[in-house]
Amino acid sequence: MPRDPRKHLQLRAASRAEELFDHHGSAGSVMRIVVLGAGVIGVTTAWYLAEAGHQVTVIEKNTSAGHGTSYANAAQISPALSSPWAFPGLIGKAASWVFAKHAPLVVSRMPDAAMSQFLWRMWRASSLDQYIASKRNMVRLAEYSRDCSDALRDEIAIEYSGRQKGLVVTFRDAAQAEGYRRDLAVLDELGVPHRSLGRDELLALEPNIDPARSGVIGGVLLETDQSGDCFQFTQALAKACAARGVAFLYGRAAEKLVIERDRVIGVVAGAETIETDAVIVALGIWSKGLLEPHGIQVPIYPVKGYSLTIKVDSDAIGPISTITDESMKVGLTNLKDRIRVGGTAELAGYDFSRPEKRYAGLIASLKGLFPRVPDAAIASAERWSGLRPVTPDGPPRIGACRYSNLYLNSGHGTLGWTMACGSGKALADQISGKRSDVDLTPFAPH
Repeated sequence: MPRDPRKHLQLRAASRAEELFDHHGSAGSVMRIVVLGAGVIGVTTAWYLAEAGHQVTVIEKNTSAGHGTSYANAAQISPALSSPWAFPGLIGKAASWVFAKHAPLVVSRMPDAAMSQFLWRMWRASSLDQYIASKRNMVRLAEYSRDCSDALRDEIAIEYSGRQKGLVVTFRDAAQAEGYRRDLAVLDELGVPHRSLGRDELLALEPNIDPARSGVIGGVLLETDQSGDCFQFTQALAKACAARGVAFLYGRAAEKLVIERDRVIGVVAGAETIETDAVIVALGIWSKGLLEPHGIQVPIYPVKGYSLTIKVDSDAIGPISTITDESMKVGLTNLKDRIRVGGTAELAGYDFSRPEKRYAGLIASLKGLFPRVPDAAIASAERWSGLRPVTPDGPPRIGACRYSNLYLNSGHGTLGWTMACGSGKALADQISGKRSDVDLTPFAPH
């Protein structure tokens, strides 16, 4: 009779488990680990696992790294800006946006069961106490992540149009400045440096802002925030991973997990089943579909964002560093010979379309602040949209879930670039049996 391939895989996995125990007998054993997803979260996780000595394989449906939500985000590494979308007064603010010309939040389809549940859970999480607790945890992880990113940049040469000049939040009226105080109070508690800016101080930092047309009255400088092209970073780090021995299986989608005796023993991808000692799911919005058939509930919903990448000399006519337009919830970032403008939160399910009208708010913010950017450059800009993996309460989900060797690293929302290195390093430490420098308990998948 022909050999049963599933039985063979089970026997191989059992033999491998005994081998690990016999030779190492600890959580710090060298393991074969499969990472699902080669976005910025998956690639940074793979790097730190390889650095810890594990044998790492990354499975990615695209032809190279960073082509999903990592491709053209707002380009901000913004620990101090890290906040849940579930904030006090959410319902009233959302209602006011319904009639706004350029609303930062758009519901473009009738809510189905999944969207309704997401909105209901977001509303439940929008109390002041939960907002502050979630922001505190998110800022801690994001600050740690920036430090990991700095160390990584010192360790290996990666070119990603990065700058370390801080982030400026602009205000157009006193109410905005007053409303931002609760966020600054959390930063004060955590010792995160920031500085209030009068109008003249703001314009000194960002001299290309039009003082009359913009209507800015001042802002806040988040001094340790940074910027850079996430796609360039992810591609460069993937190459560094490969040089270190990480195997990348591109053009393959993870179809299902093979589970035996409360352990994942393999991943089916294409015509092959890849044997493994542990699996990390870093598939963004697609994490939910892979895990739920195994009874693992993943509280992630896709929230579409849009961006423009405009080919101009940003130093000459655009932002010098990176700016958040608090009025329109738009990020504008210097990428040297390009300006990245990103924003909008659209609830549209799994719709990847790019209607031109969704870019109107981004263009309005750009032209209001930097009117010297030529219309022709905006018209020819690269238009992009991506589905951010958002959790209803804000924090991502990082850690073990249900099975002893199955881990999740997803749900970072707009903060995947900001939290990538810290999330990957902390999870690699957890898997390797090391004490992490940041507590992952508030991010546990359960």
